[in-house]
Amino acid sequence: MKGEWCYFNKHFSDSQCDEIIRLAHGVPLESAKMGAVGEITESLYRKSNVRFLQKTDTRFTFLFDELWKLALRANDDWFDFHLSKLDYIQFSEYDSDYQGEYKKHHDVFYMNGDPKYHRKLTCVIQLSDPETYEGGDFETYDISSTLDPKDIRGRGTVMFIPSFTPHAVTPVTSGVRYSLVAWIDGPKWK
Repeated sequence: MKGEWCYFNKHFSDSQCDEIIRLAHGVPLESAKMGAVGEITESLYRKSNVRFLQKTDTRFTFLFDELWKLALRANDDWFDFHLSKLDYIQFSEYDSDYQGEYKKHHDVFYMNGDPKYHRKLTCVIQLSDPETYEGGDFETYDISSTLDPKDIRGRGTVMFIPSFTPHAVTPVTSGVRYSLVAWIDGPKWK
């Protein structure tokens, strides 16, 4: 690894962010869960609503293609992991009505039951205009070069971290924060 994170500032335009939000609202809403197969619902630890965008849904082909290209670029420049696939994208909603947040966690489920793959890279895309909500900062932990939450708060910014990096979303205290989260899988960690 050459770095512990990278980001592409305002990679998606305002109109692209608006269109992603519009299209995502056409996908069924779910309460966010935790665990390798989403078996845990814990409102004290994670409060958000999600919608799962599937690779087979042609409305999101452009998004999957663009994120795959960006993941390969970020990986070539910074991480040098073995990457294999991007299966789905999570559209996340953190609303101040329920103080939406996600406490410190990481995204690798080492005992996931999958014989081939682990999450290698976590990708977060900021969709909301940062002037429309308060709180909701994406924070990283236990890394040597701390990522300033203000640097990745810009609308359309795409950020990558290794999936084993601890991170959190602070409570949203006003407004709504929309984001996308994608996990790029690769052969199991050894």
